[in-house]
Amino acid sequence: MVKENVRTARDFFESYTAKFLNNTDANLAASMLLMKDHSLRVATLSAQIAANLELEEDRVLLSEMIGLLHDVGRFEQLQTDGSFDDQKSEDHGETALSLLNEQDFYLALPEKQQKIITAVIRNHTKEAISLKDDEQNIQFSQILRDADKLDLWKICVENLQRNGTFKLDSISWNLPHISTVNRMILKNIRNNKPVRKKDVQSVNDFKLMVMSMVFDLNFRYSFQLLSEKQWIKKLYDSMSKRDEVIDAYRELRLFIENKFVE
Repeated sequence: MVKENVRTARDFFESYTAKFLNNTDANLAASMLLMKDHSLRVATLSAQIAANLELEEDRVLLSEMIGLLHDVGRFEQLQTDGSFDDQKSEDHGETALSLLNEQDFYLALPEKQQKIITAVIRNHTKEAISLKDDEQNIQFSQILRDADKLDLWKICVENLQRNGTFKLDSISWNLPHISTVNRMILKNIRNNKPVRKKDVQSVNDFKLMVMSMVFDLNFRYSFQLLSEKQWIKKLYDSMSKRDEVIDAYRELRLFIENKFVE
């Protein structure tokens, strides 16, 4: 992997996303811009995590490229379905791979790099990484998944409104804003497991799902960034303090604190 490959990928990304940013629907256009900025930040975060792990430069650059391209399937998904919810449309990772396999710059990459990118983009939409995968694919997948989560927390917190909803309904999958919480979500958090997407039925459920992603965070550096920004606490502060929400936050906070002890 050379810097020229990353520049070529950025040229593709800029030209491809440009056509989605001038949508006549203001909310949809804002969601498109949100996703573009997210991809650029995930690229930077992926490179930072890889560098913190003291990986070789070519692996840092490959991590950056994967971060940039991982969500290119989101734009067509938003255009067609108006939602970030994969359960209501095609898996956006598969959409991204279909698109990339039509691009000359991607097909010109060494076959080994294409296989890594394919595996990692496919992995990032799954509930968990298969431990049967190639060790190299697992590491790149962990880097991307951490970077993706870190920026998702940032997006959620920065787009919170005083009433606890988000500025763009698409962030929380256009779900209803109700006070109740699905009990299956609380059970998963008590067991220190990420919340399953299929159990998310409201904005509160969505917030707890996002908060529960700490159980799938992989690197100490990622925990450091999370703690510095206090994103989990800020999401919790935006919720009504029902007993079950307080208990869930206590479990999350204890898990994060124990990670630093380890």
